[in-house]
Amino acid sequence: MLSLARAGATDFARAEFVRLGLSASNDPEALSLGARLLKDVALTADGARRRAFARASARGYVAAAANGGGPYGLVNAATMSLLAGEAARTADLAMAALDAGAAAGQGDADYFHRASRAEALFLLGRRDEAADMLAAAVASAPASLSAHASTLRQLSMIAAEIGAPTAWLEILRPPATAHFTGHMFAVREPAEEAVLKARMADLLRARRIGFGYGGLAAGADILWAETLLAAGGELHVVAPLALASYVETSVRPFGERWVGRFEACLARATSVRFAARDPYAGDDEVFAYASRFAVGCAILRAEGLSTQAVQVAVWDGRPAAGPAGAAADVAYWRETGRPQAILPFDRPAPASPAAPPAGLDERGVKAMLFIDVRGFGALHDAQVPAFFEVIMAGMAEAIAGLAAPPEHVETWGDGVFLVFDQPCDAAEAALALLESHRGLNLRARGLPRHLALRIGGHYGPVHLRVNPITGAQAVVGAHVVVAARIEPDVAPGAAYVSEAMAGVLATRHADLYRCGYVGRTTPRKSFPPVSIFNLSRR
Repeated sequence: MLSLARAGATDFARAEFVRLGLSASNDPEALSLGARLLKDVALTADGARRRAFARASARGYVAAAANGGGPYGLVNAATMSLLAGEAARTADLAMAALDAGAAAGQGDADYFHRASRAEALFLLGRRDEAADMLAAAVASAPASLSAHASTLRQLSMIAAEIGAPTAWLEILRPPATAHFTGHMFAVREPAEEAVLKARMADLLRARRIGFGYGGLAAGADILWAETLLAAGGELHVVAPLALASYVETSVRPFGERWVGRFEACLARATSVRFAARDPYAGDDEVFAYASRFAVGCAILRAEGLSTQAVQVAVWDGRPAAGPAGAAADVAYWRETGRPQAILPFDRPAPASPAAPPAGLDERGVKAMLFIDVRGFGALHDAQVPAFFEVIMAGMAEAIAGLAAPPEHVETWGDGVFLVFDQPCDAAEAALALLESHRGLNLRARGLPRHLALRIGGHYGPVHLRVNPITGAQAVVGAHVVVAARIEPDVAPGAAYVSEAMAGVLATRHADLYRCGYVGRTTPRKSFPPVSIFNLSRR
């Protein structure tokens, strides 16, 4: 449930909390979790509702502390009392947290002990002491970046509530994430390459970049990767193709020396993701998709760490001549309005792009939703007509009301498959379907109330064909399978999307949608696990 709460699935987490009987428990962990869920509601509410849920959350944290939960509950109770507008109670609880103390442990335990004391001091208006305590907390666990980010969000929220400055909190800010890109080129003179890498190193240092996401093609990509690794940063590779095909397409043609460097970088990469696992089939759109995937990963990581996302590029300044390449990457990122740093690069004008090989399938990059209804298989035969008249009809009405309806629809039993051109349209459809279903009166038609939608979403390249049996359009391919594999792992009443879809939403529609990390899908047969994110409105 804590994972659901962190992912933003607060409603479902609260329902499960009650269903499992934890709301009646006196266990300090259960009390703290209940208080955390009330806190999440408060933080998304306004006015009297915000104050009421903050007050209830504070009571929960006090109960957790009274039942052996330690001073952490008192600090959280103090912060929630601040949100409830109870200044005197805030001060009393913050002082009680300081007086309670606790033996500092090591590593993360020591960090959270000191960070909690810094929060209490901040609530009491003792900001200089809070800053000193915060510095000691960071020094005790300098590599605990997720913990730093969590504290940064908490203290920033307090600062916003009381109108305090936040510059002193920058000590908590993790290193920036970056999408790196650039032109492919053959091996150059050692002195020329050394100059370019020195400029890269200066840029990474100036922008304080600690995480890099991108491809590993010959030329700028590999130089970025080597420079990032030399600086102690994390390398996260997004490969557009199966590795062997990627090498033959984008590495070996520029010189055999690049192959060894490719393999050395790959061996040191923190993670490797695949936009596709097939050989190159002449369609450059898969390279563009891989870049957008890498961009989304960089932005999602920055959001998770409460830090900045930046693009670093080696670019000759010429406009894009096709869907993929450095110029296309620069243009795509520029549309987001996020920081961008470009290293100019001189090279001869490239030849006009070759026409794609004849006989390629019609392909497209699409957003897909798989929907089913938890509990459908347990219905009695007499309930099936009502199921279609209420639940399926409700879905049909919600789909018909969409501003951007799906361009492809398939159904079977309780399953529905929807295809959209844009991820934002699929996201809006998923949330509209969930909201519509919650408004149905199932009991009035003799249906069990536990019937709930589960929606899995993905964005990726697909084949657009004609079904030879039905004559209807068919949307097929490995990425359809990715979307289908997500849905069985979705919590009832929720929508989960792949990292690729979450990344595009975070890149271009962060003002509308939030995608909170849930975990990874359960591996099935030879299908690799996929990172999944809970989809909700911002």
